[in-house]
Amino acid sequence: MNPVPAPNRRTDPVTVLEVLPRMDLAGETIRVVNLLRRLDPTEFRLLFCVTSGAPGSMDEEIRALGGEVYYCRADLRFPFAFRRLLRDVRPDIVHAGVAAFSGVVLAVARGSGVRRRVAHFFTTTDRRGDTVSGRLRRTAGRVLLDAFATDLLAVSEAAMRGQWRESWRLDSRCRVIYNGVELEPFGVAIAGQRPMPSLPELDEFGDVVTQPLTVLHIARPDPVKNRSRAVEIVATMCTRGFDARLRVVGRQSEEETKGLLTLARGLGVSDRVEFLGERGDVPKLLVNSSLLLVTSLREGLPSVVLEACAVGTPVLSSDLPGVAEIARVLPGITMLPLSTPNEIWASTAADLAIVPPTLDERREAMRRLRRSPFTMENWQRDITAVWSQPQPQPQP
Repeated sequence: MNPVPAPNRRTDPVTVLEVLPRMDLAGETIRVVNLLRRLDPTEFRLLFCVTSGAPGSMDEEIRALGGEVYYCRADLRFPFAFRRLLRDVRPDIVHAGVAAFSGVVLAVARGSGVRRRVAHFFTTTDRRGDTVSGRLRRTAGRVLLDAFATDLLAVSEAAMRGQWRESWRLDSRCRVIYNGVELEPFGVAIAGQRPMPSLPELDEFGDVVTQPLTVLHIARPDPVKNRSRAVEIVATMCTRGFDARLRVVGRQSEEETKGLLTLARGLGVSDRVEFLGERGDVPKLLVNSSLLLVTSLREGLPSVVLEACAVGTPVLSSDLPGVAEIARVLPGITMLPLSTPNEIWASTAADLAIVPPTLDERREAMRRLRRSPFTMENWQRDITAVWSQPQPQPQP
């Protein structure tokens, strides 16, 4: 005799449709693909919809892990295309991380009968800036989110204040879930580092050999990431007599790369700037770098700062509220206003980078992060807790 399932108990996995701009190597996409690796497929089924309408570098990996990527460009036809997608995949949850446009996404989801509709804020302000059209889009998006979101998540308190409202704590739908780092690759990178020599290396004349200062900048090609400022700071370091190198990591656009190369040539440092593109060995790059430089105009809670903290690589960042939230918990972070002259940025960068962390210091950094809120285990627990809540009852 076959057992009878308990009443109201699911026997099939919860289907979650994540809506993101594009599945490239970036903080939120790397994190959610790591989650896809971790999830029990009998408990959750994770699918993705990208509003750029463009393939990303992680699409094939997602499919190999049992997920799927769908393309619905955020244009006038989006509501119709997204409604068709919802009808085809029938998700239990729509989880949107596309800033103000999430309001449109969740409105369509509500009209299609999806009961749990989650908005997730990854940055402090919308990328459209403070233009009239940008303000109108944000206002319209917030009105739609207020009407149709069942849950409002943010990667930091600063992101929740900036994208939602100062009084967010009074809204029972709101919750801050800090980004988490998958620690194992960073532990492996630390373990693979060669111990520092106990005595300084000398050249043939008996002078101490100084190693170049390797400055790492990790970001996507977006004006908000302010990559040009990193070039200026490293150029100033070289002008002040430091042997500095800049390694730019992340997806490149032809237009931005051309502009950065022109800037580097004009500052006389074209031979000191290296474009590495998207890389899967960021932990190793961080361990082998003297400094992580963050020059962004705005961020929510930059994962790359957490990753640098995981291996003890010093961080010099613009004074972003989300970075300040990390610095309250983890050491090794120095912040400067972007209005500070390049000369001060350069001297601060050199001071931080001149003495590399020891192997023991890197191991201690890993232990600190493991005890912090910023682990993948904590992030997975909190995200899946939202997804596992009882489904809201349909509204009349």
